[in-house]
Amino acid sequence: MGFENKEEFRPILTTAKELLIASGEVELVKILNNAEILVVQTSYDNWNGGIYYYTMYVNVSVPDFVKLQSNNIEDIEKRIFEALHTASRSIDNEVVGQVLITPKSITKVDWSLLGSISKKDLENKIEYLRNVMVSVATGGQKIQEVEKEYSLIYNQVATCLKKIEVENPNPYKSLWDWYGKWRNDFHTYQERRDYIRKMYEYVVSLFSENEDSRIVDIKIDLSDWDKIKRSIVEIKKRETQAVAEEQYQAVGMLCREVIISLAQSVYIPEKHPSLDGVEISKTDAKRMLDAYIAVTLAGKESEELRSYAKVTNKLANVLTHKRTATKQEMLLCTSATFALINLIGVLEEKF
Repeated sequence: MGFENKEEFRPILTTAKELLIASGEVELVKILNNAEILVVQTSYDNWNGGIYYYTMYVNVSVPDFVKLQSNNIEDIEKRIFEALHTASRSIDNEVVGQVLITPKSITKVDWSLLGSISKKDLENKIEYLRNVMVSVATGGQKIQEVEKEYSLIYNQVATCLKKIEVENPNPYKSLWDWYGKWRNDFHTYQERRDYIRKMYEYVVSLFSENEDSRIVDIKIDLSDWDKIKRSIVEIKKRETQAVAEEQYQAVGMLCREVIISLAQSVYIPEKHPSLDGVEISKTDAKRMLDAYIAVTLAGKESEELRSYAKVTNKLANVLTHKRTATKQEMLLCTSATFALINLIGVLEEKF
């Protein structure tokens, strides 16, 4: 896991904060304390036994991000990076390569779309589903006693979540489906409780957060690569939370979208002609990137790199368009997507 493991990275971050305080950079420490920190491996070099490179994302509120933008955000990122570099200099095979301050994603739920059912009613119904699923899986209620009511409320909740455009995290329309899952995969009561809690974690958070703080009407001028980097953060977050087929598929869709954004950011029609003569549409990421690679890595001296780039683009395209979705396929999809982004990022001197 390396630096992506919070427990392993915490001493490094703590030392960096102490270095900043000693240098009089108290405001930077406040930024870190109020932020959501995410460390993501973004590159690997097999030199000298292997070196893992990470990006530390500092996710701050939208208002704070706007303030930092007006105060030379790149300089702030650089000073935090320098403190982290000093704090981790004794570690040979793991390196924080960059620090990026990003605005937290804002989920705006329009509860009025629920119609006759209230927000509180929906919250209670979701709580009922959670409690029943835990109960039948931990020696409590019998499935046959609660199956009918569970199925009824499940369908009501699924309809409500669809109305407010929130993904239903629960794939178990019947408690017997849930029984098959827990019997095969979870051998202890605690594992079953943890699974249910994690499955509903995001949806439950929508009810507990302050609505006013989620609806912030501020326009942020992000470059294409800023958007791509934010998408990477969101994909990593969804990847760790995914436990069901629908969630695996959702991660694949995010990967497809970020590859389209990647292609649109580098493809120039006048400079990158179509390789097969087909007119390239605005969403045909594979053709856009194939054309870009052919021009950017032209020549015999770039033959190996060009081959690698073409295969990586092809693999990412295949995986992001698969209709099936298992955890393994999701992980392969994100891995191929990040490899493609890193490759183009290096060519564009963005990473």
